[in-house]
Amino acid sequence: MQFGEQATRTFEVRNEGLFEFKYNICDFANEEEKQKIKEERQREMEARIAGSEEDLKDDGKKGGKKAEAKKPAAKGKGEVVPDGTVV
Repeated sequence: MQFGEQATRTFEVRNEGLFEFKYNICDFANEEEKQKIKEERQREMEARIAGSEEDLKDDGKKGGKKAEAKKPAAKGKGEVVPDGTVV
């Protein structure tokens, strides 16, 4: 292509692996959209953590084996958080 021309290309994102994953495609320069995605992922992570804690409480009430709660890792220098940024 020459400078100033435009072309549209399509691609397919396909997960053929063993585990599900979520993804978002956005304009990296769009700070508002990136913040919206980051907040959504944070809410989902908090909901999963709360759900895990509820499951642990229910297991304890049934008298079964107690599972140890997995605490979220403290954010440390150089850690990658779910939105892909490094803290």
